[in-house]
Amino acid sequence: MWGSILALHGRYPRRLRNLKDGWWDDDVHVEVLCALATWRNELDDNGEDPREELAFHTQIRDYSRILEKEGGSIANEWKPGAPPDSWATKSIPRNPPANPPEPRA
Repeated sequence: MWGSILALHGRYPRRLRNLKDGWWDDDVHVEVLCALATWRNELDDNGEDPREELAFHTQIRDYSRILEKEGGSIANEWKPGAPPDSWATKSIPRNPPANPPEPRA
């Protein structure tokens, strides 16, 4: 997944320019970036409906605005490269089960 996120950043550097170093320690950023990277890969592999492409660009634009509002110093800007050691132990959500288990009573 790290490679897919690197590819996403390489493809949309302006949209992800405000991504801060250490984003991988924030579950929300991890989940959003994994979702966007997966979605982009699926569009590239199987995209047939142009509305999906438009929806993707709307979502990455919205995420870009969130990153911009978080602000911070240019010194904290993420420089894409090798994953940090903590990435290997990160629990990254995969495809959720179609029928999640019922809560226990």
